Amino acid sequence: MLKEVCGPGGPSVRIESSPVEVAHSTVARRPIAVFIGAGACSLENLDLIPVIQAVRGTLPVVVIAEDDSLDLERRARQRSIFYYLVQPLEREEVEAILGDVMRRAGS
Repeated sequence: MLKEVCGPGGPSVRIESSPVEVAHSTVARRPIAVFIGAGACSLENLDLIPVIQAVRGTLPVVVIAEDDSLDLERRARQRSIFYYLVQPLEREEVEAILGDVMRRAGS
């Protein structure tokens, strides 16, 4: 959905498949935001947030949850995230978040 919303003229979207790749991209590519998937089988992805914040403290982190889990949301929000989303994503919601990210980045 992110690639669809950004379109050819918008910001580029890079999808990483492992926490190590996310950490490397955060340093090497200097993204304007990081979107992290989280769910029952990817709860450990939340552990990546403090690493991202240590390297790039002001980088917005958006968590995309697979289900509406109060425990998962609580854990994510304790890590000072930018936004918390629950799938299925609404196009308008993603567009609004990307707009906020772009304004924050000064673009």
